[in-house]
Amino acid sequence: MTKPTNPYVQSYATFLHETAEHELVVLYDDGLYRHLRIQKLGIRMWSWDITTWPGHLATSGDIADGYMFARLPDMLDFFYITKGHRDYYSDGAPSIDFHYWAEKICGGRSHEAKKYDSDVFLQHVKDALEEDEELGLEAQAEHEKIVEVAQRVCRRHNIPYALYLADLRERSGSRYGGLEIDADDSDGLEYFGLPIPEISPAERRAELLADAQLHAESEHEAREWLRDDREACAIFGEDAHYEWDLRDYDIHFLFTCYCIDLAVRLYREHEAQKTETTEQSAPTPEQISAVVELAERGIARELGATDARHHYTEEETAMMKTRFDNARAGIAAITALSTRSTETVQS
Repeated sequence: MTKPTNPYVQSYATFLHETAEHELVVLYDDGLYRHLRIQKLGIRMWSWDITTWPGHLATSGDIADGYMFARLPDMLDFFYITKGHRDYYSDGAPSIDFHYWAEKICGGRSHEAKKYDSDVFLQHVKDALEEDEELGLEAQAEHEKIVEVAQRVCRRHNIPYALYLADLRERSGSRYGGLEIDADDSDGLEYFGLPIPEISPAERRAELLADAQLHAESEHEAREWLRDDREACAIFGEDAHYEWDLRDYDIHFLFTCYCIDLAVRLYREHEAQKTETTEQSAPTPEQISAVVELAERGIARELGATDARHHYTEEETAMMKTRFDNARAGIAAITALSTRSTETVQS
């Protein structure tokens, strides 16, 4: 199955390039209270921090600076992208619901995730022009068909096409511009009653798009052109100047989302490795039992080697007593650990 194209492919490519050698540094980790740093070790450029506390996540650093989100008790769970959506786009980018993530920005700042984009404005203009009844793609196809028939007729009558056009426009009331159409041209009769404009729909679209480009520098100027230009208003509608969304997600917000996604993934990998290491290092009940048995035998041998006839000083006696007490306390602690391990396995 072909994967969809990432609409922000260039932004994601830049992010991947700048963070290819980044690693996770866990500065603090206590339940829902965390301070994580993602950076190329020893370099703070293109680095960022993730700070979490119950119900919140904040970003700061060289990039992704100044955002705070709130939704779930553990915000790393909220931002976690499942395996099925991790490699969603053809460039390997994850499937991030930018709109939904932006809604969780605190302080009523969700609108700041988007900014005016001249490319979005011009794409709106281009799409509307291509769908227009008189200037759109279908109108251009019709125009080209009329021109093709007219040129064929001119060749058959050995008349220069430019001369024919001039004559046709001069005789606007004449159906065929003075030409006699024979039976072989019957397939073009239905077109010859229509005028052939001096400029094609495609050329007119290009002119209007160029005019829009002159007014694309700012959102205010773009909306003013949509509202005040008579031809634009007639083509795009009187409401386009306030109905069209001319914004797109700001690259700073896009980077913030990619930063959070990478931080969550690295932290989850860190947790999994920590759990695996703990499980591997935990002694089995059999191992604990063997250590206890050897320790008890050692104490017994030590006591058996004590010479009752020897006169020990008070200091020597105290040291021996302390050593034996510590050994017995250690055996008790290890035995308790063995009991807890057995209960955990059974549960």
